Amino acid sequence: MKKKVVAEVYLDVDKKGYLGKGRVLLLELIDKYGSISKAAKELGMSYKAAWDMIDAINNLSPYPVVESKSGGKGGGKTVLTEYGKKLIRDYKLIENLINKISQEITENLEDVENLLKLYRRMNMKISARNQLLGKVVEIKKGMVNTEVIADFSGQRLTAVITNDAAEELNLNVGDEVYFIFKASNVLVYLPDGMKLSAINKIKGKVADVITGAVNSEVKIEASNAVITSIITNEAVKDLGLEKGKEVVALIKASDIIVGKF
Repeated sequence: MKKKVVAEVYLDVDKKGYLGKGRVLLLELIDKYGSISKAAKELGMSYKAAWDMIDAINNLSPYPVVESKSGGKGGGKTVLTEYGKKLIRDYKLIENLINKISQEITENLEDVENLLKLYRRMNMKISARNQLLGKVVEIKKGMVNTEVIADFSGQRLTAVITNDAAEELNLNVGDEVYFIFKASNVLVYLPDGMKLSAINKIKGKVADVITGAVNSEVKIEASNAVITSIITNEAVKDLGLEKGKEVVALIKASDIIVGKF
């Protein structure tokens, strides 16, 4: 009889139930139908029960997750906010990660030494600021190196790694991977600035600028990720960087490390 580790994800806020599979499904159905009553009907629950769930999520969230919109053809409807959509994506990423870890543990249940190695691997610390989770959409193998193209919430990045590294990672289209790169390897320029040949150009907006004695830490919101760059204070001044300004983050493909669970 084979043992199996089964785990479910429940998020709490201040020791209060916030998000689980049921509530995520409710949010997805509201997004699908634009209606709490239709979502509740499909789940076999009353409108009040569904509304109470939504109210609880909204009250525990820093931003509204669901909002009502009036007017338009057919009257008003209920929609997910951008924060609500991001919340679902984040939950599913966490759920997927937990499932993968559970699978790894299941495969090593009878081998204590391998379980310890797995634990050490999971607790490895990485100093690089930027760790983006995406999905492989294309792999191009050359004579020496392999190009790995991954999608990160609609924006694509390319990493160049050795063929040996690609084989060791056993990369396939559809795999979830981490693209890891240092903040000092992220260049920042303006959309209407000079044309550059680098493959990886990520459009975003400045979320924050933290000024130091010599360098500044620039945080850039791009899709659902925050990319950190370290540039000189003089460069920040020359570019006129401030919160909300549109910029482009540039990362050389050879500066990206690819990781896979």
